[in-house]
Amino acid sequence: MKNLAYYLIILLFVPSFLISQNLSTAPTTEAGMFGAAQGGSPQLNLVMMEIRSNPNSTKFLGETIGTPYATDKFIKSKLFYGEEAQGDFFVRYNALNSNIQIKKTNEPDEEPKNLYADKNVRIKYLNKELRFTTYINKKDETKNGYLSKIVDGDKYKLYHRLAVKYSEGKAAANSMVADIPSRFAHFEEYYYQKVGVDRIDYLSSKKSAILRLVDDKMKRERLKLHLKEENFDLNREDDLITIFKYMNTL
Repeated sequence: MKNLAYYLIILLFVPSFLISQNLSTAPTTEAGMFGAAQGGSPQLNLVMMEIRSNPNSTKFLGETIGTPYATDKFIKSKLFYGEEAQGDFFVRYNALNSNIQIKKTNEPDEEPKNLYADKNVRIKYLNKELRFTTYINKKDETKNGYLSKIVDGDKYKLYHRLAVKYSEGKAAANSMVADIPSRFAHFEEYYYQKVGVDRIDYLSSKKSAILRLVDDKMKRERLKLHLKEENFDLNREDDLITIFKYMNTL
């Protein structure tokens, strides 16, 4: 069974040039655009993604600041299919397109592959575990992408998402001003799930949004007092983890 799961993953790799990002190319802005749910084979969907990212559509070919990757380096990571370990691989995560690039070695001459998005695959990457997940974003849209579960409570679960926004640059209007470079900007989002509810929703950084998660009035008042006493920063991951752990004790 272990080898079967391994080959299921490997057979779904597609050469990375099919969806490789040229940093001067205006990339796609949201994750979850390929996969079985979209219809057709994974290979076909990846090729279609390349067509949508046609370099000929680029308007600005100047400097690009930043990167679409969590880190440009390939990081040694453990890969699981379900509960079965598949071994160590070298992984690079494109957070802009929610795409995992993977190599068996870290040799520079090895061509990376793109790992087909599968909800059974888990990747121990950096200090988190990436898993392809369906979630509801800030705009109340259903999306697919990689989330990391950072609190796994029996009442409330908390998820982290690394997000990347791409802004296309502009050429200088005249010699008196400089070009505006294209830019990849990294930011973080958090999502929550109530146990027993089959959806994962965007978590606002407002205290009122967190208080609304608790239905019981007395428990909500206890949480309100706790937030006030501890003076949490709701933009800090460590503080959010502490809050959600406390919520699971209520």
